[in-house]
Amino acid sequence: MGPPSPIGVDTPSLDALLWSECEKAMELGSCLECENVAPNNDCVASPYVAYLPDGDIHVCGPKCPHLFLNDDRCYVCSLSGIVYGSLSLREDYSTGRQAGSADPDAHAGEPVGGTWKPRKDMRSLSNQAYEAAEGHDLECETAERRRETKPVLKRGARCVDEPVTADAKRQRTGRRNANGNRQQLKALADDAEQTIIRLVNFDKKVDNKSTSGKAGKQQQQATKDPRLLDPHAIFTAAMKKYVKECLANGTAPTLDAVHNICITAQNIADQERKKQQVAEGHSAIIMRVQMRQIVTALAVALWKSCCSTPYMANHRRGADSFRPFVCGLLYALKRGVELPDGTPVVPQCPALAEALPALRATAVNSMAKALHASSHRGLCTLHRCISSCSKEQAETLFEDSARIANQIHNAVSSGSYGF
Repeated sequence: MGPPSPIGVDTPSLDALLWSECEKAMELGSCLECENVAPNNDCVASPYVAYLPDGDIHVCGPKCPHLFLNDDRCYVCSLSGIVYGSLSLREDYSTGRQAGSADPDAHAGEPVGGTWKPRKDMRSLSNQAYEAAEGHDLECETAERRRETKPVLKRGARCVDEPVTADAKRQRTGRRNANGNRQQLKALADDAEQTIIRLVNFDKKVDNKSTSGKAGKQQQQATKDPRLLDPHAIFTAAMKKYVKECLANGTAPTLDAVHNICITAQNIADQERKKQQVAEGHSAIIMRVQMRQIVTALAVALWKSCCSTPYMANHRRGADSFRPFVCGLLYALKRGVELPDGTPVVPQCPALAEALPALRATAVNSMAKALHASSHRGLCTLHRCISSCSKEQAETLFEDSARIANQIHNAVSSGSYGF
């Protein structure tokens, strides 16, 4: 026998031990790799161990508590993401039989309108309608009685051979009552003030020929030039032009031409000033706060007095209303209105009526045109009310109106228009 090995271990046995440990390590690595791969859908029935990103271990299977139904109607684990099946529901409700047939012999014997249905019982339907009609008889009778008791009012004149009935009275339009409380008088004053504003601030009639193109724009700019309101500026510009013409023609200027230029300049300035006052309705005298309040008070006082006259009480027509009455009062300021004894109830103040529109100056569909057209009717109402009273009765009824009219006349005569 040879001498024993110094280590005491056989060398081939050590190599075999090392190789065996290496094989075990490789087997263990292969098992770990298989566990990290998700199984196919064919073997989802068996549980599966999944390693989560946080280091935890999750055992997933068909009874996993983390399964949920996604939009594709599949059960998916929220932790591992493995699909364990789909929701199977029957929605077609089909039994597999063929519902219809294109064979005409299959529909032989059916009625023309389709399948057979039982006919309605006409007798029972008639009984139901009769019972329902009995319940509505009382309502129908009540409606007929109301229709009979209500008088039938006709518009226009009565026929010659038509008898006069006491029930069918003449239909009258409602009017503003001036004999009421303070609130009604305040409403009348507000309506009169709004009428004044709408009548003065009217929509001007536009001439398409004069306002079209560059000429119309230059004309509009020229009317806004403040130098047209100054007669001295107009006279200076006209004299410069006149001197140039004299130098060009070689003639001497005359005193008569200079005098005519001065008069023309003054007339042009006055006309432009009046046009600007009409264009700016707020600059009119009647639009001053104090004058507008006094004129409004005169309109309410006159309407209150007219409502107490015999004409408004007995012989009043349906066309008499407050708004046309106010328009007639405003246009009556040009010449005034007096009682039979000479007492003015509407003062003669043309300065207040300067801002009122003319019939041809307003636009076609403007509110001022309609108010202007109704002013004649309101003025007729005032004259009829005055003529229906006696001399003593007119003095008593129109006492307040005469006092306010005198106040307006004194204010305009003294020039104290207020602000």
